[in-house]
Amino acid sequence: MEWSVGFVISEADAMPMFDVIEAALQQKRAENSRFPKTNEGLRMPFRVSEKKMEDGTKQVVPGEYLFKFSRKLERKLKTGETSRNSPPAIYDSLGRVINGKINRIGGGTTGKVIYDVFVYDSPAAKGVAFQLVGFQIAELKTSDIELPPIEGGFVAEQTEDDDIAAVLAGNA
Repeated sequence: MEWSVGFVISEADAMPMFDVIEAALQQKRAENSRFPKTNEGLRMPFRVSEKKMEDGTKQVVPGEYLFKFSRKLERKLKTGETSRNSPPAIYDSLGRVINGKINRIGGGTTGKVIYDVFVYDSPAAKGVAFQLVGFQIAELKTSDIELPPIEGGFVAEQTEDDDIAAVLAGNA
């Protein structure tokens, strides 16, 4: 399980990200002489963009790349224990943290991804990952999904903040 975000950008717009990847790989190669000398066979945080056709097949979109940023829900510590990661920080356009203030970030939302570059070198796989740190929203697209209640299901405790939000939204 993980939090993730992906986006498609042109090859020209992707060049700075390719440079970041290459710099991270060069640093890893300088630190570890056994790390592969070429990028062949390494996992990368991008792939060529594809468009799904009406017949269900996928067709490559020339000059576009899909980049993926992710943050694992849990991580293993050196002690062998599992630790839960905090969710990525969500910021409004002014840079204020708004985690918990919006219910759902819908597809089509635009903004700026905040990430760390991580070069990994394990026996199972080697490559580069973009670790999701946060996301600053430029334009929010929300989802209109409303779920019907489940009879007899779990109900979260109502807080004073919920009551105030309901009054402000005109739902009280």
